[in-house]
Amino acid sequence: MVNIFTDSLNIWILIKVLALVLLGIYLVFAFVVIRQVKLMTDTLHIGFETSAKMLSYIHLALAILVFLTALVIL
Repeated sequence: MVNIFTDSLNIWILIKVLALVLLGIYLVFAFVVIRQVKLMTDTLHIGFETSAKMLSYIHLALAILVFLTALVIL
């Protein structure tokens, strides 16, 4: 019988899956940031709306890039 806590291969697979799940949650967070910035810029007109939107899209792009990189590497 194979025990998940003593077999080193299964522990690493579990850690890799957990890392991908956490990065997936972070990707969802990046989409939520996009939505929140859109709501903020629709409500407040301060003068840096385009900067905030660009930063949120850059954040989303980098989050996608990190997730895809981890998917390929792991």
